[in-house]
Amino acid sequence: MKKFDDNFSYLKVLSGGQTTSLQDFGRYGHQDKGVPPSGVINFQNMILANKLVGNDAKDAVLETFISGPILEVNANEALIALVGGNHSYLEILNKNLKIRSGRSIQLKRGDRIKIILGKDNLISTLAIYGGFKVKDVLGSKSTNPSVKMGGFNGGFLTDNLNLPLNLNNYEGQDRIVLKYEPIKEIAQLRVILGPHLDKFTQNVIEKFLATSWKVTKDINRMGIKLSGDEIDTTSGRDMLSDGNQIGSIQVTLKGEPIILLPDRGTIGGYPKIATIISSDFGLISNLKVGQNLNFKKVSIEEAQTIAKETRERFDGVLSSVTKI
Repeated sequence: MKKFDDNFSYLKVLSGGQTTSLQDFGRYGHQDKGVPPSGVINFQNMILANKLVGNDAKDAVLETFISGPILEVNANEALIALVGGNHSYLEILNKNLKIRSGRSIQLKRGDRIKIILGKDNLISTLAIYGGFKVKDVLGSKSTNPSVKMGGFNGGFLTDNLNLPLNLNNYEGQDRIVLKYEPIKEIAQLRVILGPHLDKFTQNVIEKFLATSWKVTKDINRMGIKLSGDEIDTTSGRDMLSDGNQIGSIQVTLKGEPIILLPDRGTIGGYPKIATIISSDFGLISNLKVGQNLNFKKVSIEEAQTIAKETRERFDGVLSSVTKI
């Protein structure tokens, strides 16, 4: 093992990009106090990226949202891996190298990397061997910029920020996913209808499912606003607030659907017409602004079958990770 002083092992943010933050599985059990769970949007990408660098599946990662940062390695050695869409890659600027998504690469002090999301996805995930040296807040390292909690100073990456690393026992080894097939395009997400179906007529529900919705540029870690035909509700302003679930699709007073993401408010007064099934929620990372998106209704029993099949396929991907 190579002994490094953690005080001198860090990634320096040369350019913060638009929306990159430290995320893990999230902080659960605090929504009754108004604290949303936060956490990664694509759990599979996080688990796979961590396996590629030899980390625990739950280690915190950098989730790049919309546009990527430029980082400089300030450690003798580091091992990183990016997992994202079909056109995502790491650019090692000082070596004129491009490293595709789905494999890890060893870096040296002074190497400068840029996360490129590509044209076909919204989110990419970066893991580094040993993880980041950050304290848990309420059991999680996840960042929630809206309440300035967790991560690095409670916010997105900013220029000149130092990201401390756990590299005191470095044993980095390049790995690659042999069965890696990044998703190229997402045109449909499966949903379970509800929970507020009494706030919508049957015709409106059928209209919601039949509409081709456009992903607007109104996107952040709280939600994604969609545009299309207005969805009428019978609730108006009289609906009592209730708990918000990640992946639920709420409809505003203007009839605009919003997909709720991990930093959404814990309660809300808009009716929710449907909820994206857990197996499809991570596919949100492969959306892009301006594309069209449809929703398909499935039953709870169908969603359970899909979840089992999804886990089995992902287990096969994880088992194909090998050292190179």
